[in-house]
Amino acid sequence: MPINKVFWQSKKKVWIAAGGTAGHLLPALGVAEALIRGGLQRDDIGFIGSTRPLESQLVTPYGFELMQLNLKGLVRKLSISNLHGLWLLARAAYHLVVVARKTRPMVLVSFGGYFSFPPVIAAKIAGMPSVVVETNAVAGLANRLASRIATEVLAASETSGLRDAKLVGVPLRPEISKWHDCRLEDESFRNVQGIGKSEFLVCVFGGSLGSFSVNSAVTDLVEWWQARNDLDIVVYHVIGSRDFPKFGDRARQLSGSGSKVRYIYSEFDSQIYKALADCDLVVSRAGSGTIAELGYFGKASVLVPLPNAPGGHQDKNAELLEKQGAARVILDDELTKERVAFEVEALFKDRSALAEMSKRSAESFKGDGAPQISELVLALLGKEGRE
Repeated sequence: MPINKVFWQSKKKVWIAAGGTAGHLLPALGVAEALIRGGLQRDDIGFIGSTRPLESQLVTPYGFELMQLNLKGLVRKLSISNLHGLWLLARAAYHLVVVARKTRPMVLVSFGGYFSFPPVIAAKIAGMPSVVVETNAVAGLANRLASRIATEVLAASETSGLRDAKLVGVPLRPEISKWHDCRLEDESFRNVQGIGKSEFLVCVFGGSLGSFSVNSAVTDLVEWWQARNDLDIVVYHVIGSRDFPKFGDRARQLSGSGSKVRYIYSEFDSQIYKALADCDLVVSRAGSGTIAELGYFGKASVLVPLPNAPGGHQDKNAELLEKQGAARVILDDELTKERVAFEVEALFKDRSALAEMSKRSAESFKGDGAPQISELVLALLGKEGRE
């Protein structure tokens, strides 16, 4: 079966297709929470995602029902496996049309990814308005195709490649602004971890699943720094669930060192925004959600774009931030402990350059797109309700 769960427990007014990565899920959750603030009930919203564990890990704690599509991505070459992939896509679209005609949803919001295309097709066939949201600097194939049949197309960048797209900010994960507006000093990341205000804190992560190349370079770097023992630096490293079995033992060893270079690690951090708020510098991939959060908190960064990301969107995301003077970029095939050390140590020594990058980062922030998108969806709901 292409769908693990064919029906939700209750009818949904809004379908949200988002998943596969936190870069799709977190902005979608931000929009869902904005819709609730706009008057919808939690049971009015249903999520459609992939069968990866990340979906249930992120969506279900918010109390939204989740329908998971059992699909496979298509490879960009002639392959017999693509026939099976296309068959699964077609079957998923058919089942979603059946669900739509039985339950009469009013709006679909799609955030991209191959599994989001069947819901857009189903919405078109069922006569349901659809909103396609592209948060990256370059749209992926699914959103490029979906934008041709969608009712509304929204993009966070003029470089998205989606024709006639309306510009919006990237939706932030729902907790950030609420937490940031009322956070207590006692609950800050530095206070909880015992890190002094004057200590140089570097936050490292490689996306929701982790990044082997980033993890390798950073653990090599910390080991080198600890052997040198000449820097007062704290490294907070979120390894990622996929890579943690490979790096867990080494991380435990590095964290127990008596060096001046302190190393703190975690497998997965659902509240990493607390570390972002308190750190001096970020080393990370260049997904759109990360870029938006760097801007929101005004953080300088060293970005390592994910190679072969659909449409090269992470390269474009990083390039735009580098041009604005808010980031420095290291390509994945150039990623070594020496290269990371060069960039981090330069900013460690030159705090005025670091401050200027942080200022430029804050200036790059285009605002939280969640309220903008929710207003459009609510307007479509009102229009559908009147017809």
